Amino acid sequence: MGETVRFSQRFQGFTDGALGGYVAGVAARGIDGPAEANLRTLPLLDREMTLGPGPGGSTQMHADGTVVLEVHPEEFDLEIPAPPSPEGAEAANGNLVHKNGHLYPECFTCGPAREEGDGLRLFMGRLPGRDDLLAAKWTPDPRLVSDPTLPAEFVWAALDCPTIWAAWIDESGELSFPQDYFSVLARQRVEILGDVPTAQPVVVTAWPIQHDGRKHTTGAAIHSADGALLARGESLLIDVAR
Repeated sequence: MGETVRFSQRFQGFTDGALGGYVAGVAARGIDGPAEANLRTLPLLDREMTLGPGPGGSTQMHADGTVVLEVHPEEFDLEIPAPPSPEGAEAANGNLVHKNGHLYPECFTCGPAREEGDGLRLFMGRLPGRDDLLAAKWTPDPRLVSDPTLPAEFVWAALDCPTIWAAWIDESGELSFPQDYFSVLARQRVEILGDVPTAQPVVVTAWPIQHDGRKHTTGAAIHSADGALLARGESLLIDVAR
């Protein structure tokens, strides 16, 4: 027996699917410490799925007998670039990566079409003089949740989309958007080290780690305004033909 979960349209990522990072965060709620989620297939919206124990102490999410994702405790190493100051990150807010159009404007995390207090509205930008790092000064809207801090699944979501944008930074530091493929989240590792507050600014960063053909490893972090590390994440993304 397991818990029945359903993801509403609010938590959209791709047009017809729930945001992978949010779904992974829901599955990881019972894990105290760093965790790894492996996504096997796109979690569909408005569809009943079952969340329950899996092999080796993992937690699995199933839909009609198919494993959608699996999550388990996992320590991981991640070298985190020094974040900009809040003022420096605000400069990146003026040079948004989606300034010439957004691929998924309704995305829960990074969609500009989402209303304030509904989506996270976390918009990454290019830092002056830093081709290897995306950044944002981000103040989570207090209307997102009833508590003064974001729940874990919102933090997982906030660490998802920035890593996808970072996957499109090539070795020369150029950022180019794919025209004939999607970059799909296959694995996400997350550790939450402190509360991410609402109504207070934080600094979000994302960066490429490795490109290997269709596979991209990227990182993301959330720091408080005074530089304390609140959360960190590593993503493995795979390019899939449209």
